[in-house]
Amino acid sequence: MSSTAIHPSRLSQIPRPKTKTPNRPKPPKPQPASTSLTRSQLRKKIRDLTRLLNPPSSATTKLPATTRIDHERALSAYKHELSLQQTSSKVQLLEKRYHKVRFFERRKATRALSRLNREFNALDNNNNNTSSADEESKKEKEGLIKKIHAAEVDLNYIMHYPPLEKYISLYRSGDSKDTNQKRVRIRQDIEKRMEEGTLDRGDALVEANAAEGFGGGVDVKNKKKNNGSNNNNNKKQGHDGNKNGKSISDKNEDEDEDEGSDGGFFEL
Repeated sequence: MSSTAIHPSRLSQIPRPKTKTPNRPKPPKPQPASTSLTRSQLRKKIRDLTRLLNPPSSATTKLPATTRIDHERALSAYKHELSLQQTSSKVQLLEKRYHKVRFFERRKATRALSRLNREFNALDNNNNNTSSADEESKKEKEGLIKKIHAAEVDLNYIMHYPPLEKYISLYRSGDSKDTNQKRVRIRQDIEKRMEEGTLDRGDALVEANAAEGFGGGVDVKNKKKNNGSNNNNNKKQGHDGNKNGKSISDKNEDEDEDEGSDGGFFEL
């Protein structure tokens, strides 16, 4: 026996060579939609899956039922992701285009609302100090309430304008008849949503407004709830309803001064 020969007792320990099985073609697996894909990549995947699901009549191979279902789900997911990206891109474009106009109009509406609130608080305090309020002061108070409501609608018009629509300036005059009608229609829709309490607070514009220090619009329900408690606290806390001894009008004037000092590019 030669030195290279293997003892029969060790033959079982030697691994046998693996026989190669013939390669069988496997159908491609569908890939889930990913948010990291660009719009061009999503369009390409949608086009490829559409061609795969709708082969020409001369094609001999057909997809299995389970594979077709998976491809259809992936195609639906890609279309949904592409739609979201297109919508987000349009919203960002419109926000960037009308940011300056909306900034100045928002500041103007905020100051107008603060001024009307000061007038209302001053008139309300005068009525609380006097024994009886005359008819003229009551009419003036009712008129201020209507003006405050209109100012709140104006502010919410700017803050909650439909994000996919080209912005129509609130204070600009000389527009066409169709533009004016569209402005009135959107303003009426905002007012209706204020009354129903369905103003959307999750859109990108409101988040940008909050980051700039303008809050999320006017909360009408909370304002109405607080009116009664504020009137009762005015009598307990003194003439101006402020424990610190600073009148409400002085406090609001300080707030207006802070709003006016935005600085930078948007300084008037």
